[in-house]
Amino acid sequence: MSKAKFVSPAGTAQYPWLQPGKPDTAFDAEGKYKLSLRLAPKDAKHMTNLIDSVKGENFGAKDTVHTPYDVDDETGEYVFKIQSKYQPKYFDAKGNPIPVDQVPKMYSGTELRASGQIDAYTAGGKKGISLRLAAVQVINPVSGDGGDIGQFDAVDGFEVGSSGTSDFGSVDDLNDELEDF
Repeated sequence: MSKAKFVSPAGTAQYPWLQPGKPDTAFDAEGKYKLSLRLAPKDAKHMTNLIDSVKGENFGAKDTVHTPYDVDDETGEYVFKIQSKYQPKYFDAKGNPIPVDQVPKMYSGTELRASGQIDAYTAGGKKGISLRLAAVQVINPVSGDGGDIGQFDAVDGFEVGSSGTSDFGSVDDLNDELEDF
């Protein structure tokens, strides 16, 4: 089966499991490093062309072949599924290697590029193409630290007082608890 290397354009990560030493083990005891990468249609063309090339080299025109992406019906963006059982290498926006102990937290919304290999497979009668993750270039990490959770403005309505009490105390106490969370 033929393979090809890929380097994605910059996109937005969804549900990334990229932290060093912390793969997703929900459905695989060994774990997988993975993400869904959202790209605008014009940016996705490079990736879909590479995938189509590997597909054409490995399967017939009439074969039903699973591809590693979907198109979001609402936005028109392409969502590529990229994964590996191996921890990726990490690079900053300038292309410098990031030491494992300095990799920033990456949550949904992180802007990044991914690179790796496009593989064709046949398993249990199913045919498909997969994107194997090898490296991540972190452009703009989103840390997911809780941000503005609990930062409410005052509005008319229920107030804690004679009609009840709160386990949290004040909004400031809630914010303090959220920071510890």
